[in-house]
Amino acid sequence: MTENTSVVDSALPKPPVRATEERTRAFLAALEGKDLAELDATLHTEATLTIPLSLTGDPEPFGRFEGKEQVLGYLRGVTEMMATIAFTELRISVTADAATAFVQARGNFTTPDDRLYPNIYVLRADWSEGKLIAVEEYANPVTFAKHFGLPIG
Repeated sequence: MTENTSVVDSALPKPPVRATEERTRAFLAALEGKDLAELDATLHTEATLTIPLSLTGDPEPFGRFEGKEQVLGYLRGVTEMMATIAFTELRISVTADAATAFVQARGNFTTPDDRLYPNIYVLRADWSEGKLIAVEEYANPVTFAKHFGLPIG
């Protein structure tokens, strides 16, 4: 007996872990594509974004954005600060409860003046009801500071 399982499979809901991975990939693709409308649609109204690693080595975060508007403002700033945004060597791990995705990637970005901005990223993305509710962005702050002429320490 043969059956067209692809038609049957497409009608089934995705397992939660797979759905979280796909949402996370879509978020990264929207960031790479500078698609602010899609980024806005992805964010929970109570979204937060934290950049825990400071330029000084102090335990206080470099930045914290609270609420959808602040998070979208930060993401808009990233899209304006970079001419191109590309994540490579992408690895996504999703927790068993499908609430959190961890992303490891190299960022191969360029600035508007065509300078390469390579950095390494680890992101924690927490999802609630299909929306991104919390992000923690870990990147090398020394690379950022040197590239943009900011003081370290």
